[in-house]
Amino acid sequence: MLYDVIVIGASTSGAFLAKLMAKKGFIVKVIEKADAENVGRKMDIVHIAKQDFDRYHLPKVKKGSPEWAFEFEENYTASPSGNYPKKSFAPMVGLHMHEYVSLMNKKAVAAGADIEYNASFNDFIYKDDKIVGVRYDVAGEEKECFGKVVVDCSGIPAVARRKLPDKMGMETFSLTPEDMFYVILYYVDFLGEKPINVGWPYHKSWIAPSDSKGGKIVGIGACHSYEYAEKMFERFRKDVALPAYEVKRTERGTTPYTRPPYTFVADNFVAAGDAACLTKPNNGEGITSSMTQLEIVADVLEKAIMEGDCSREKIWAINTRYNNVQGADFAFTRAVLTKAITATKWEFEYFFKKDIIFSEKMLGAVNAGPEIKISIGDILHIVGGILGAILIGKLSLKTVKNLLSGLRLGAKVKKLYLAFPETPDGYDAWVKKADKLWNKIGKMQ
Repeated sequence: MLYDVIVIGASTSGAFLAKLMAKKGFIVKVIEKADAENVGRKMDIVHIAKQDFDRYHLPKVKKGSPEWAFEFEENYTASPSGNYPKKSFAPMVGLHMHEYVSLMNKKAVAAGADIEYNASFNDFIYKDDKIVGVRYDVAGEEKECFGKVVVDCSGIPAVARRKLPDKMGMETFSLTPEDMFYVILYYVDFLGEKPINVGWPYHKSWIAPSDSKGGKIVGIGACHSYEYAEKMFERFRKDVALPAYEVKRTERGTTPYTRPPYTFVADNFVAAGDAACLTKPNNGEGITSSMTQLEIVADVLEKAIMEGDCSREKIWAINTRYNNVQGADFAFTRAVLTKAITATKWEFEYFFKKDIIFSEKMLGAVNAGPEIKISIGDILHIVGGILGAILIGKLSLKTVKNLLSGLRLGAKVKKLYLAFPETPDGYDAWVKKADKLWNKIGKMQ
């Protein structure tokens, strides 16, 4: 059987795209390495903004359903010592990930998609140097599946993207320990008064709800390793006095924290979701930021499949449209944060005290939706605050240089992404400019 779309991975990204394409009337095949009882068990709890259920036409759940965990509206962001909390209002729904992914899978199947579990991707099938299908393993038996386009939604392993030959023109890098956040979640019951939902950017730590009974998650994220994350958590506990709590269980997982591949497309191929490192630079979350890209993917593929041509040139618009909607803003934010994070603890305290970078307006902008609306006025406010801090000796020269460098490089990289070439013809020249900028920006670790 010839499928229109073959999707690798049936978690949030794969299920979302499968439903989109099936509802458009296309024949969709999904292969998922886990069985149906274990799909989407990367973490127990995930958060989705309430507005995003309508924004992305996601299935809604109610209190008492297996998928629903809790809801909350207010969240705070605080300085390294817990001072100057900045409130943001963002109604959120907490979901049990496995249960919600299972629901998304059911919706995809109801729309017409075919999902095969216990199916591990092995390699592509080629004809005349073009991808025409995939080989995959089920219970030790290799099977074949043919399709017009393959979309990698396999998550961090990026099992298909990393299999592409160099001549396909897409980056095939694997994530290193410096390209990921190692996340540890402590599911706890506080023994006294329950603290508010709050995050500490300096420590990359947070407190969030965990269930409808009032439990909480105390989380930490760090590059390098889980052991390093545990060390950073101990440092955090010394700086911030948390109320006494009892740990019920602990979860561990990773999330991409690096720039996405410069192009998401090759001939008859698209990389999406975590396989394309599409996480929000401010917090590492990737469910809905991936959906922003996948809506574009579905729109572009619809036309390409109908025209019988899913070549790199025909689906190139996925890159340009994504960068204009989200990619350029994410690149800017990543550049600024990568430099800002080098500041000392006491400099972070000053940032919060004077609303430099960490203001309620800026934090609201990065949490508002797929686009991060940062105006020239916002940038000038940050620059003015930095210059004022220099005059009164609140910032070191090194930190000032890093912050101004982050703003300068962020502006440049945003401008470059907004000028992403409309066709593959100018791509190589664009990559050389992007490489120079990202080498100067560096990595969050």
